[in-house]
Amino acid sequence: MDRDTAVKMAQQAIKAKNKRLVDAVLKIRAERGPEPMVDRPVDKLPLIAVTCATGWECYAVVEELTRTLKFRVRALYRTPGTQAAARLEALLEKTEASHPGLLSLHSGVDMNSEAKLTEAFAGCAGVVLYVTANTSKAGKITNHGNDPAGGRAAVMRQVLAALGALRANPSVGHVITLVFPPDKVHGIVDAAPEAPWWIHQRLRISDFLRGQGVNVTCIHRPAYYYAMHRVDYTAQAQFRGDTKLSKTMIRENNIPGINEPDFLVNWVDVRDVGKWAGTCFEYPEVFSNQDFSIASCALTGHQLVEIAEKTNKHGMKFRYRPFPQWLMKMIGFFSEEVIYPLRYAQWYNDQTNGYDFACDADLADLERIHPRWTFEKKLESWGITEIWPGQSSGTGS
Repeated sequence: MDRDTAVKMAQQAIKAKNKRLVDAVLKIRAERGPEPMVDRPVDKLPLIAVTCATGWECYAVVEELTRTLKFRVRALYRTPGTQAAARLEALLEKTEASHPGLLSLHSGVDMNSEAKLTEAFAGCAGVVLYVTANTSKAGKITNHGNDPAGGRAAVMRQVLAALGALRANPSVGHVITLVFPPDKVHGIVDAAPEAPWWIHQRLRISDFLRGQGVNVTCIHRPAYYYAMHRVDYTAQAQFRGDTKLSKTMIRENNIPGINEPDFLVNWVDVRDVGKWAGTCFEYPEVFSNQDFSIASCALTGHQLVEIAEKTNKHGMKFRYRPFPQWLMKMIGFFSEEVIYPLRYAQWYNDQTNGYDFACDADLADLERIHPRWTFEKKLESWGITEIWPGQSSGTGS
């Protein structure tokens, strides 16, 4: 079988499975009828723990779960006093003002410590479990790419610690993992190289936990976030100001990326990850022990440019500018920070694997439950729609 056939068949299967899951949710909704307009007491809501809650993705999961008003949320994180922790504290203050007790913060959680996780999972009905090979201080990647042996050990220490904590807390009936798109070609297509080790390792985690009797829903989402176009929140004020435009790297004649302009990329917004995590917890009869694939859009670099020019109100022209892989390789000799995106891009750019969705239309079934956070919405939230030609990206409002 050739690569394109293998990928196409896998994409068709993913799309068909998504339709079955969405149909099942909508069927249950129809049978239940309209939800009564009676708020349940907060202390009667099921408690969900979210690990690594200061991270970009898991913070969004915390935020979206609290918005549903269907769960109490316990945000777990390691280090208090950081800017990332301050985001959680601000969310807590906002939530306490309207729904006291809906959100709680739990710092000092070492993902390698079974004892700490056992304490953190106590009384929970569900857990969003995120593990990583990042073993250093916040913001630094140490094991991705260059240290497979050390990285695998780092991942499995966290998985085993979590497994012990889950066994110690039988109240946890449902775990959600957030993982990359599955490998569609290795072992099927001749001479198809394996996924980079950290992708392969994390793809195995869900089935490993299921083999130990844990009920796991694995949400497969792209590793390419809209956030790739954004300046890290820890650097915004210092380097680019504090306006909307200062928080993105998109500017006149520039939409950055790391893929070729005609290469189709599945993108995701972290809000959509959070929304679907809530749906998986709400409908365990549908999602228990299931793999489920999501994305926010499927677009090429050229299409990103078209959307940016269409949504801009002042005739701004944009250009897709891929960051050269050769330069990433050079930087990789001195910094492991770029190894992760480089290996991931190579895996797809070399036509080895393929994304879960072959076009934007493949995502229509997902919208039957959650409207997607489109690239157009993202551009509007960043203020890109209001950029004037010649305007500095750091001075807009």
